[in-house]
Amino acid sequence: MPARSESRVTAGLNDYRFVASLHVQHPLVEPNELTAAFKQEPKRVKRRGERRQRRDGGLLTRKYDENHWSIDLKIVAGHDVPEFLQNLINTQRSDAIDLTRRIDETGGSVSVFIGLFAEQLCDFEIPAATLRQLGDAGVSVRLDYYGVGNEQASNAAEQSGKREPPMTRDLIS
Repeated sequence: MPARSESRVTAGLNDYRFVASLHVQHPLVEPNELTAAFKQEPKRVKRRGERRQRRDGGLLTRKYDENHWSIDLKIVAGHDVPEFLQNLINTQRSDAIDLTRRIDETGGSVSVFIGLFAEQLCDFEIPAATLRQLGDAGVSVRLDYYGVGNEQASNAAEQSGKREPPMTRDLIS
């Protein structure tokens, strides 16, 4: 099946689509090291010491105290969220996993952000083994749900890539 930036799942009551991105924050790990390890150009980079910007592009006086790096993640068409996460961890090279583990162990964060879009109830279960593998790799998972009644639903896919994951750990293991 081809990889794409979004997947639609339709099975029983489950009818949803999702997008995913990877967000990395660390005070010392350089964005170039992440780009080399993941073999993908970042969608967004913010470097430690650069001035922060407003959404309209105007500069603020505060500066970033950490490097921020993010990429959109490819999703195999037809995969649901648990399959996507298992495929993600199974296809990472050992040097990328070593780097994510080091980032997590030295005060940074590595988070898979999943934006879930559904018009009705949907559910899935992420197996403990998958969560354990992600946790062992130092990777947390953040799920954001966008329902139809939500004002953000029309442009949530675009906004999901613009939002930074929280600084607190969301690791489920």
